Amino acid sequence: MRVIAGSAKGVQLQVEKDVSARPYLEKTRGAIFNSLCAVITGARVLDLYAGSGAVGIEALSRGADSCVFVEVERRSVHAIRSNLERSKLTEYAKIFEGRVESFLACAASEFDLVFVDPPFVDMPDWKGADNVREIMAGICRVLAPDGRIIFRFEHQKIDPPLWEGVTLFKDRRHGRSRVLEYRK
Repeated sequence: MRVIAGSAKGVQLQVEKDVSARPYLEKTRGAIFNSLCAVITGARVLDLYAGSGAVGIEALSRGADSCVFVEVERRSVHAIRSNLERSKLTEYAKIFEGRVESFLACAASEFDLVFVDPPFVDMPDWKGADNVREIMAGICRVLAPDGRIIFRFEHQKIDPPLWEGVTLFKDRRHGRSRVLEYRK
C-alpha cells in the first residue's frame, strides 16, 4: 500500500497483517479523497480505528493541517508511527492508543473530517448496539459545524444507518467497500 497523492506521494506504508486491519483499497481511497479535494486543505482530521494510518496520512499528504489517529492494537500503533516517519508527516499528527469510546469521552477538539472504519459494522446487528449509538453520539459531539463523517464498511446489504445530529449525504460503492458520507 502506498500514499496516492500529495507531499508523500508514492511512500510505501507498512500494514500489520496479523491484526484485524482491513485497509482501504487504493482505488477506494482515491475516490474518497478526490470527492473531498475542496475541503481537505487545512482540515482537522480524526482517523478512528486507524489501522495502518493510511487514510489519515493520505489526508495529511494532501494538505490537511492535522490528524489524530485512534487505534487500540499496539502493533498497528507502531505501524502508524513508522508510516508517519516514512512519509515525514509526524509533526502534524497525534496518536491516541486506546479505544475509540475512551478517546471520544475526553476529546475537546472539533474535527472537520472524521474517518470511521470500525471492525464491528459487518455484523448483522451492529446498528442497534448501544456502543454504536454511544460512538456516533461522541463523533457528532466532536464534529465541526460544517464537518463530514466518512463511514466505510464492507457489508453491501445493510441499510445505511441514520443517526441524530447528522444527515446522510452520499452512499457510494467502491468495489467491496461501501462509503457513506454524513454531514452535520
